[in-house]
Amino acid sequence: MFIAVFTACMSGLYLIGIVKDIGVRLVGLDVGIAANAVALVAIFNTAGRIVLGTISDRFGRTKLLSLSLITTTADTFVLSFAHLNFAIFFICVSVIAFCFGGNITIFPPVVGEFFGLRNQTKNYGVIYQGFGIGALSGSIVAGAMGSFRITFIVIGVMCIISSLILAFIKPPRVTNSESVELKLNKHIA
Repeated sequence: MFIAVFTACMSGLYLIGIVKDIGVRLVGLDVGIAANAVALVAIFNTAGRIVLGTISDRFGRTKLLSLSLITTTADTFVLSFAHLNFAIFFICVSVIAFCFGGNITIFPPVVGEFFGLRNQTKNYGVIYQGFGIGALSGSIVAGAMGSFRITFIVIGVMCIISSLILAFIKPPRVTNSESVELKLNKHIA
């Protein structure tokens, strides 16, 4: 799960940091128009938190995370391989921001479902380190590769790997003593 948080954050936070530059360098937009993408990212990031958070209660959290990462993969590959214009750029940026916002909202309850509420803050604290490391890694990869497009390919491949992990990951089994403790806690509450 750490890898999935790392990947989701790397894709979203890298994009947030360079979205204006992509618009100027890869699409050829005026600086002022490209800067509007920053506002668009904020709007779709917020919308993703609300919409995907709500959908995850019905659809299934790990399935939705996996689908969100596949969607992010598609958009990073479009940014890598397609001839970019105004519309394609803004659509891809919006979708990646939407998925990133939603992913960040969905991970905390997934940790609770997988590891229980008793130690959720400890477990999420460890898994959430992927956020910080992911934030740094996008720029490190970009610096090493020297290209926005190659960095998006790397991010896309990592999103595929994370999506596969989420598609096959199962919550740990609860032992008999943990089951009794959970039943007692429910009875007391």
